[in-house]
Amino acid sequence: MRTRSKRAKRCPSCGGRMEKYGHDRKGAQRWHCPECSVNGVFHDPKGRKAMRRELDSFVARLLGGHTLAEEGRSFRRDREWCWRVDPVIPVPGTKSHVLETDGTYVNGRCLLVPMDGTTGLVVRIRWCAHESIAEYRALFRGVPAPDVLVSDGMRGMERAAAAEWPGTRLQRCLVHVHRDTGRDLTHQPKTQAAKELKKLSSRLFKVHTAEEAARWGEGLNAWYERWKDMVNERTTAKDDPAHAAGRKWWWTHERLRRCYKRLEKLFRDGSLFAYTDPALLAGGEVPRDTNGLEGGINSPIKRMLDDHRGMPRKHMMRACEWKCYTRSPHPDTGAPLDAYLKTRHDREARRREKTRLAESATGDEPFADRISVQLPDPGEPTMNAYESGFGIRHGWAGTST
Repeated sequence: MRTRSKRAKRCPSCGGRMEKYGHDRKGAQRWHCPECSVNGVFHDPKGRKAMRRELDSFVARLLGGHTLAEEGRSFRRDREWCWRVDPVIPVPGTKSHVLETDGTYVNGRCLLVPMDGTTGLVVRIRWCAHESIAEYRALFRGVPAPDVLVSDGMRGMERAAAAEWPGTRLQRCLVHVHRDTGRDLTHQPKTQAAKELKKLSSRLFKVHTAEEAARWGEGLNAWYERWKDMVNERTTAKDDPAHAAGRKWWWTHERLRRCYKRLEKLFRDGSLFAYTDPALLAGGEVPRDTNGLEGGINSPIKRMLDDHRGMPRKHMMRACEWKCYTRSPHPDTGAPLDAYLKTRHDREARRREKTRLAESATGDEPFADRISVQLPDPGEPTMNAYESGFGIRHGWAGTST
């Protein structure tokens, strides 16, 4: 007979109210869910509310700037199961106006994080060995295409975005552009052309409108007209055989040319000043760098890992996942806990089914009834099993020295 429990017990599959459903052979209480028809024995002595409180305290101490070692050995032992809870961020159903995406490396693994540039919330995460087109395509797949994608210039990211989101505009991070310029021209260039180009690159941060962007492009074009002979100058192997290295010719001022070509390509593609486009500004403000992602997600992750130095890689990755999950649109620890309970229930159900199949293969009869006694054929000589030397032996009887 089914009776209702005085204390509501929730189903690990659907979260519905469960009813008592008799007992198993060992006397354990069985439960049944009328909504999803799940029934079985659920070994949950703490209860969902107690586990929720333990999980909340675990996450608060993990992300609160205090080390878990300060809580004592008993706290770490009681919360050991919390490391197995996987905080999965659900795929958003609505598109974002701007997404800032970057990868940060943690103990040899790369964490790809796309963040909403307007709200500062994490949309999705993905672990990988290194940044590549395939990994970024897997990250973007299923996410609604944003209007603008702000990136640091990773080619794999841009190619993956072009494949998954054909209509999305790209905005190159101006901080990374200026950093690349400094790497090519050094911080104290020697030639007059390099000094002027570096000064022009520094003016990127003073562009706020479409008119100022057009004037900046005119300045870049004027610089090229003035120094194009120097940019296109070549050196042949005959002029400098010591640096030929199997080449017939090469650009004399290769770094200067590479810096100009980068700025010219970004300006021509519209990914240098996409944040000044009136059509994009109609949907909201567009950031011109990835500082929101670097300071909002990547830096807190590194500070958290610094607070918990010495954790194994598996725990470090789980801590990063919880950090990103708390910055997601719906950071509720109840959803990961329900998924963990359901997975544990499914694992126990598979174990019980495996045990049942093993018992059905051997039979449920007593052991004495399952003994197969083979009688001798008539006419063959028989042997008394209880003659001397064939009985049950105890101790050291029958052993050789």
